Amino acid sequence: MIYIDPPYNTGADDFKYDDNFINEDDGFRHSKWLSFMSKRLKIARRLMKNTGCIFIQISDIELCQLKMLCDEIFGTENYINIISVKMKNIAGVSGGGEDKKLKKNCEYILVYAKQYDSIPLFNKVYDYKEIYDLVEEYKKNGVSWKYTSVLVYEGDKEYLTSTVDGDGNEIKIYKRNNPIIKSINKIVTEENLTEKEVYYKYGNRIFMTAMPQSSIRPRVMEKLKEINQTLDFYSIEYIPKTGKNKGRVYEQFYKGEKSRLLAWLKDVTEEIDGVLYKKEMQGTYWDMTPYMNNLTKEGNVEFKNGKKPKALLQRIISMSNNKNAIILDFFAGSGTTGQAVIELNKEDGGNRKYILCTNNENQICETITYPRIATVIASNKSDGSEYEESIKSNLKYYKTDFIEKSNENLDVELNKHTKELVQLENAVDIDDKTVLIAFDSDDLKAQLESLENIKQVTKVYASRYVMLNTTQKKLLKNIPIEVIPDYYFRNELKEKGLNWR
Repeated sequence: MIYIDPPYNTGADDFKYDDNFINEDDGFRHSKWLSFMSKRLKIARRLMKNTGCIFIQISDIELCQLKMLCDEIFGTENYINIISVKMKNIAGVSGGGEDKKLKKNCEYILVYAKQYDSIPLFNKVYDYKEIYDLVEEYKKNGVSWKYTSVLVYEGDKEYLTSTVDGDGNEIKIYKRNNPIIKSINKIVTEENLTEKEVYYKYGNRIFMTAMPQSSIRPRVMEKLKEINQTLDFYSIEYIPKTGKNKGRVYEQFYKGEKSRLLAWLKDVTEEIDGVLYKKEMQGTYWDMTPYMNNLTKEGNVEFKNGKKPKALLQRIISMSNNKNAIILDFFAGSGTTGQAVIELNKEDGGNRKYILCTNNENQICETITYPRIATVIASNKSDGSEYEESIKSNLKYYKTDFIEKSNENLDVELNKHTKELVQLENAVDIDDKTVLIAFDSDDLKAQLESLENIKQVTKVYASRYVMLNTTQKKLLKNIPIEVIPDYYFRNELKEKGLNWR
């Protein structure tokens, strides 16, 4: 998965092209931005697996141009969605509203697949609101809140009859004798509880009634009419063929002459850390304003240039059902993507990896991005949680280097960076004690001779030109030896008439 939050090309010195900031008076402003983005998106597409996808966050300034560019690079058949993200409330929003333009409070995320037919289904996206905050919000706005009844006791179960579904499978019908149903208000009075306390105490038994659009209910009602039964409260049991209850015995309750289905609050809520939340499935409009209030404190770093909330990145990343995914962000900014991956791994036991890239303008990597991730890792390893022992977080900071093509010792200079590339590709720490790297036989010999304990070595990375002697083969008999690939600098060396070593 790739997520990027590129420059929005506002004309206010946020976008640099050919080492010059592009202002809004530049006649080629949009074409320069498109050229800048095109090169990067083409590389991004090559980096993606066939099952991969990319999320690009942008404002309305370049939205239309970006959509056409992505259609060209990724193909219209691989377009998935445009998500509208509310980033600000209207009150206090700057820009617009003073002339003919409305104030801006939304940004947009374009979503494309590498190959639409190959990507797995996304996980559903939910927004979470504390249950009683939501109840109060409904009251304040004059919206009817339906979950106001509690099934205190479901009644004595008495088998009555059976009918069948469309495939001829049995549906058992039970009469419920002496059930106890109370309103939330009545329980508040009887048990001297607050309304919020009732929701937390009886959350699994609170319901509303509904008229479901299913083939089951009419069949049950027809059967009851056939045997001349009018029930005020009853239940059925059957085995659904589809849906979340597929393949197991499922129980439903019905109430009243019209057989209204009991729809449970528990089916649309989730308890997280002792707090009961109402889950509301999200489409292509996401309201992120609740997460913007403490944005400056996230990661303990100050960043005023478009810092994104961690919750937004976690929502995007958790859409993928691959908990081993590699997440790339090549406009890393303050490092929100890295923090989101680390904390999401801790939350669900995932083993996702992240790669953050930045051009380090104004030393952002040294002063913002790197310190933030280092702090997040330290705090997540020292919070005393059970996950602490197995948390897999580490941080490597690589700075790209420029080597003159005319350098007489080009192969030697390039080899100096091979260690870094091996570490980066394999997510290992070559410490010359547990993990070794050797570029020739003499190099390996010297390292083995200097080792205090060969039993500590877990892996060796070696050039294809390293030849093991009998003693070395015996020493490294049970230690995996990985051949260093020649594709790191193959083209550069070939151009100079040099061989990889």
